[in-house]
Amino acid sequence: MTLRCALVGTGNWTASALLPALRAQAGVDVVACVGGTLDEGQQFAALHRIPRAYAALDEMLAREKLEVAVVATPDHLHAGAVKSLLEAGVAVYCEKPISNDAPSAHDLVALQRAKNIPVTVGYSFRFNPAIQALKADLDAGTFGEVWLIELAEHNPQFHPDGGKPMNWKGDPSQAAGGALFEYGSHVIDMGAWLLGPITRVSSSFKRVLKGARLDDISTLQLDFANGAQGLLISSWVLSGGFPGTRVKLHGSKAVGEVLIDDRLPEGQRYHVAPAHGPGGGDRTVPSMAERRSDAATRHIAAFLAGVRDGVADSTLPTLAQAAHVQDVLAAALAAEAQWQAVRTGK
Repeated sequence: MTLRCALVGTGNWTASALLPALRAQAGVDVVACVGGTLDEGQQFAALHRIPRAYAALDEMLAREKLEVAVVATPDHLHAGAVKSLLEAGVAVYCEKPISNDAPSAHDLVALQRAKNIPVTVGYSFRFNPAIQALKADLDAGTFGEVWLIELAEHNPQFHPDGGKPMNWKGDPSQAAGGALFEYGSHVIDMGAWLLGPITRVSSSFKRVLKGARLDDISTLQLDFANGAQGLLISSWVLSGGFPGTRVKLHGSKAVGEVLIDDRLPEGQRYHVAPAHGPGGGDRTVPSMAERRSDAATRHIAAFLAGVRDGVADSTLPTLAQAAHVQDVLAAALAAEAQWQAVRTGK
């Protein structure tokens, strides 16, 4: 069965990761795309040998018979695009976050359940080999009772001394949060996937770039339903390499730490040590085929397999799980207003 697929969004991530991931799979035909403008879409289609480009999603849906679509637009367009695609009966891979607000995310969950159409959200780092090894050890009881998880994702994408100029990600009309939404949502998802639902959050946001309107650095404290605590840092100015992800589990029996950073010799590292006393070492994990797009390629492969056979891989980030991330993000934005002053001086 050949799946007819369309791209909604024709930016750099689509070109460098999502389109190559689709074309790495057998039985997928990318037949159309929608860009930010018709001209952008036509240029992308010509460059990447895509037969047709459209000015708008609704126009494409009226003219194309599709089984799958990949959405990679600015954040404020995600929910509307997914809604239109579900109503047209099209399975969807949508980049994260699924929405700029929690209510619209939950509306999509209800629509998907009514339509019974596959949807996954681009929290692809679940598919990183080192993270997969950590999850397997966690499920096997290697760490015992998990007391604390440290979560971080940061690299200096927008650093003033060499990063790229700020784009739509720093525009409050298109993004509801800055580094927290673009980077922190990844590790919020990872924490909830590893340990279960998050029940409470406190937050702090910092703007350091000139003219910043959204957070450049965010820090969160998290409480999980299973009793574990969490600490999270996300930033697009702090030092790191792509994707700049760190996950460290502190358990009663062992401590496990994963680093995913393209500055490392293998691009990833998984270290396990006893919770008390000497010992421990790096674990051998499968290599990444292409460091920047490896996780996305694995994610898309698992999603398309599920679309074909009707059985979803348990690693796939679901729409309901993405809505939970949206709940955490909303709570984090609200929590910043609840700071308590500390008396200083004599």
